[in-house]
Amino acid sequence: MSNKRDLILRASEKIIASSGIQGLSMQQVANEAGVAAGTIYRYFKDKNELILELRKDVLAQVAAHLLADHQQGTLEQRFKRIWLRMHHFGKQRSPTNLSYEQYAHLPESNTEEIRALEFTLFAPLHQLFEEGKAAGVMQPLNSRALYALSMEPAMTLARTIRRGLIQYETHEIELVCDLCWKSILLPTQSTH
Repeated sequence: MSNKRDLILRASEKIIASSGIQGLSMQQVANEAGVAAGTIYRYFKDKNELILELRKDVLAQVAAHLLADHQQGTLEQRFKRIWLRMHHFGKQRSPTNLSYEQYAHLPESNTEEIRALEFTLFAPLHQLFEEGKAAGVMQPLNSRALYALSMEPAMTLARTIRRGLIQYETHEIELVCDLCWKSILLPTQSTH
C-alpha cells in the first residue's frame, strides 16, 4: 500500500473521529495528511470512495487484531480470547473506534461488497461457530445469529464503558464473556 494512501486514510479517520463525517472535507484531509489536495484524487475518486476504502482498511486491521492466533486452544478458549479482544478494542477511545461508528451504517458503506469482505476477513470466527455446531456443542443457528447473540455484547459493553456510562470490574467482564459463551451452547453442554 502506498504510504501517501495510508497517510490519507489515517488523516480521514482522525478527522471523522473528532469532527464527524460532515466535518470531512478533502482539503482538511490534505492538510492533516500533509499532502496536496490533488494527491488525494490519485487514490480516491471522491469523498464517498475515501470513506468506503477507510471502512475496508479498518475492517482488515480489526480482523487481524481480533483473530490473531485464532486456531490455538479449545473452542471455548478461542471464543473467549476473541470476545475479550473485541471488548478491549471496543472500549478504546481511538480514532478507529470513534470514526467507525459514524460511517459503519452509511448506505454506501453497507454494500454487498462490504458484507463479502467482512465475511472473508472474519471467516475464522465463522469457522469457530461451524466447528462448534459440527461438534454438537453449539446451537444449530446461522453463524451470524450466533455472532449476534454471543459477540455483539462485547462491543455494546465496550461502548458503554468508552462513553463513561458505566464502569465494570475485570471479573464482571469475564463473567459476561462466560455468559455469552454459554448462551450459544446446547443445554447439555452448558451444565459442565
